[in-house]
Amino acid sequence: MKKRLDWLDAGKGLGMLLVMMGHADITEYLKTYIYTFHMPLFFFLSGYLFKIEKYPNLKVFLIKRTKSLVLPYLCFSLVAYLWFLVVYYYGKVDYHDNLFTPLIGTFIDIRKSNWTVHSGALWFVACLFCTELFFYLISKIGRTNKKISFLLILLSVIGCIYNKMGGQPLPWSIDVAMISVGFYGIGYFYKENREKLERFINFKTFIFFLLVNTAAGYFNYVLTGDRVDFYNSSLGNILLFYMAAFSGIGAFMIGIKRIKRSQALQYIGKNSIIYLALHQKIIFFLISLVMQKYVLDNVDLVDIPVIKGLLYTFTAAFVLVPAVYIINHYLPFMLGKIGREKSRNVHMNIS
Repeated sequence: MKKRLDWLDAGKGLGMLLVMMGHADITEYLKTYIYTFHMPLFFFLSGYLFKIEKYPNLKVFLIKRTKSLVLPYLCFSLVAYLWFLVVYYYGKVDYHDNLFTPLIGTFIDIRKSNWTVHSGALWFVACLFCTELFFYLISKIGRTNKKISFLLILLSVIGCIYNKMGGQPLPWSIDVAMISVGFYGIGYFYKENREKLERFINFKTFIFFLLVNTAAGYFNYVLTGDRVDFYNSSLGNILLFYMAAFSGIGAFMIGIKRIKRSQALQYIGKNSIIYLALHQKIIFFLISLVMQKYVLDNVDLVDIPVIKGLLYTFTAAFVLVPAVYIINHYLPFMLGKIGREKSRNVHMNIS
């Protein structure tokens, strides 16, 4: 049985809470800060888990990653589509296109369109598959670390140029994958050199990274007027984007390895794909209905965006626990597991 990395599960758990909070109603400044590094962080952590020796050829890679990423993506997209039909029937969604468009769009997966009006954050899972495919091909072609690094930089540059030329979202977020593969590769190389790098894990380095992240993120937003947002193809100033992303990842890594073990964060991290798939379009919608009917008119404190965002985030984290149990124990095929089995939790970065 695989030995799990508690700090990594906790890191993914905290990262997922940041993703959920970013989708909630919070202040623009807090959202802008979270977005400086939270998606690059997930690609970084995914790269940390990548093991090239597990995939002797492209066929093996495609079979394994289709099972562990594409199958869950399709299953949760179908759930999201059925939920979309329900809210459409009750007039709770503003949609005027053909109802079969989102169903077909699950296979096309073009962000910011009617093809994916139902799927919410699931674009990330499709993008992760493309990112891993890019990195696998680069690692096989490059073979040496220098060549792999060159190819990663080259593909990232191409992705950034496409982005800055106003490139439209591509199927399965290939446009984002060209950029995210760089963070994925850095995660992979960090694991390969972690003993050398982890001697720099200290409070002073943490403060340095935190200051750089805050400053770069702030100036990127002020100078360009754009909040970093992979979904909306928004990076702002490329140099400031990378400075904020890498320093944010660095600060996060130091912080998560210093905090005490948290079973709650580990639980969310182990089941991150379920939280990612269900929180935005389904759970947040239900929380909103309850809040509007029973809470907002009676509690003025909830009108404060940060309080409201935290309430949505932690309520969703708690409400999803039964769903996590049911899916892991009775619907394991949704996580890429064939057959009913009560085993370790599956999450989107296990390879």
